[in-house]
Amino acid sequence: MRGRVRVGLFRVARPASAARNVTKTTLHLVIVWGFALGLLPWLAVEAEEAMGVPRWSWPVRGALGLAIFAVGSASGVASAWIMATVGRGTPVPFDAARELVIAGPYRIVRNPMAVSAVVQLVGVAVIYGSATVILLAVGAGVLWNVAIRPREERFLTDQFGLPYERSRATVRCWVPNRTPYAPSGCDPCRLRSR
Repeated sequence: MRGRVRVGLFRVARPASAARNVTKTTLHLVIVWGFALGLLPWLAVEAEEAMGVPRWSWPVRGALGLAIFAVGSASGVASAWIMATVGRGTPVPFDAARELVIAGPYRIVRNPMAVSAVVQLVGVAVIYGSATVILLAVGAGVLWNVAIRPREERFLTDQFGLPYERSRATVRCWVPNRTPYAPSGCDPCRLRSR
């Protein structure tokens, strides 16, 4: 680690216990998920109803949506946990990981939290039967990819240098790798990824 690097809103977290990082991360998830997965989809569905937009209707829609949402949520929680415990920070840009995280889901996709969020929104869209919520999922992915990812990657490059660049060159951004990334010559990373 090179110190407290700052790039725009991105800033490395101050030293804190794992318990404190997990608590901050949990609070982050409750607020962000409540807004992005609760309030925004509800508003979208309300707007659809006001405009008379029909919803999808198939027998297993609710169960399928719930299963998709559960997969996205499990991945999101696992990613957040690893960020808080292994990375010694939070997923929040202004309280970012102190250590480069190349463990768990981060070994197969570069930002599993962004992927998880899109999957969760797709699940919510299926639960509601809402095309507008699908558009929210696509829009969230595009927004993250265009507006947030470049700044985050510049911050990570400034903070972690060559180890991050190697990971970035190997681990894809949106499509999971078939083989998990295993950094060579990085014993702490290898130990943490078990």
